[in-house]
Amino acid sequence: MTMRLDTAKAEALALRHFGVDGRATELGGERTQNFRIRTADGSAFTLKVSDPEESADGTMLESAALLHIARTAPDIAAPRVVPALTGEETIFLGAGDGRYLRLLTYLEGTPFSFIDAPTPALRHAIGDAVARLDAALASFDHPFSRERDLIWDVKHIARLRPSLTLIDETRRPLAEAMLDRFEQVAGPHMAALPAQAVHSDMNGQNILVNSDAKDRLSGFLDFGDLVHAPRLVDLAGAALLQVRGGKDDLRDAADVVRAYNRASPLKDLEIELLPEFMIARCVINVVVTEILADRDPANRPYIMKNNPASWMRLERLSSLPQNPFRTAP
Repeated sequence: MTMRLDTAKAEALALRHFGVDGRATELGGERTQNFRIRTADGSAFTLKVSDPEESADGTMLESAALLHIARTAPDIAAPRVVPALTGEETIFLGAGDGRYLRLLTYLEGTPFSFIDAPTPALRHAIGDAVARLDAALASFDHPFSRERDLIWDVKHIARLRPSLTLIDETRRPLAEAMLDRFEQVAGPHMAALPAQAVHSDMNGQNILVNSDAKDRLSGFLDFGDLVHAPRLVDLAGAALLQVRGGKDDLRDAADVVRAYNRASPLKDLEIELLPEFMIARCVINVVVTEILADRDPANRPYIMKNNPASWMRLERLSSLPQNPFRTAP
């Protein structure tokens, strides 16, 4: 069994392979071990160490997507790939280890989930930025983005049904009903939706807000779940984050949708199905987190950190009287 790295080992690997001499702080991660490496001059990098079970294809896909963004849309704030001293973008730690090592630039900022009172300007900035990110990724076509089998992928949501048994029986009927709804309402139209490479993990930790100007973004993190899917996936994730349990949360979500639509016009079918994709994101969150926590009980607190919010949002969306986005754009 491969041992997790400690900070001293992470520092040694950053220096040996990338020439970066700094202090390491371990960050969170579902599969990948992540370390912030901060140097004496204040520069910071993210050292990413893949899970030994992760395929090389997934690691290469994320790096390829980041390189594509840097080349075709440099105004989009996303981590940049830092080559190793050998010029390689990825370092294989050996057959006996099985892990891959990468270094990215570190983005400073406050995770959106820590923002207590998002402003309309911030919501508009998020919608606009997600639209521009989707536009950049639309021209990114990588074989593995179409081939990868990802548990979070909305295209495979039906496969989660047997795992509903992991959910507490008092909550299970809601998740089951919402899965039924998505398959019945959105399922027949999946092939008609515009599809492309998408980030596919627009959670509140992966959208960074400028710490000094709370109405601006610092950028997007963690492209490790990138997959080929309906482009609605990222907008649904960003809009869902605005559902915070308040009386105006659906109006706030519409702010994000309106800004996205101005930057990248949505099709009528996309507007019609957007609530269903928000529901699907909630269902995937509550089921997959149970699956992963069942597999890795020691990491359960990190895995389940967004679970309560997903249940709140699922309950809120289940009671919608009508589509709140039909007139939003």
